[in-house]
Amino acid sequence: MPEIKFLNYENIPEVLELNAGSSFSWPDSVIKKDLRENSNSEITYIGAFATNPEAPLLGYAVLGREKNCGSLMALLVNKNFRRLHIGSQLLMAVCDCAEYLNLKRVKLRVRPSNLVAIELYKRMKFKREGIRHKYYSDGEDAIIMSVKIPVLS
Repeated sequence: MPEIKFLNYENIPEVLELNAGSSFSWPDSVIKKDLRENSNSEITYIGAFATNPEAPLLGYAVLGREKNCGSLMALLVNKNFRRLHIGSQLLMAVCDCAEYLNLKRVKLRVRPSNLVAIELYKRMKFKREGIRHKYYSDGEDAIIMSVKIPVLS
């Protein structure tokens, strides 16, 4: 099981490295701004680390906040560590964080072509709410999904 921790400015190099390997990476400037020291950002980065002393960042999730609702803005697992339940662990940590922040729901947007992610979200009790047409820059739609907080087993 990975060790789940909040990320901060010290983790910027690891987050940037993992982000660079993504097919849909974020601009480095966004990550640096979100994680800079003394940031007042309403964005929370949660990381999954290997449990050995030289623990690499295996994956991370980004939780944003909009009034009483959380927004899963990103969930990324290193391609060499996929299918090891790291995404599930990060998603549970996001929902726990949302509960601590007294948020009522967590919403997300996912590409219809990302079948693996959709199955993960369904297993974690996320329900489909609708579609945002041509949401992504390449014209692909986004499926909107959400889950009530707290997530009951």
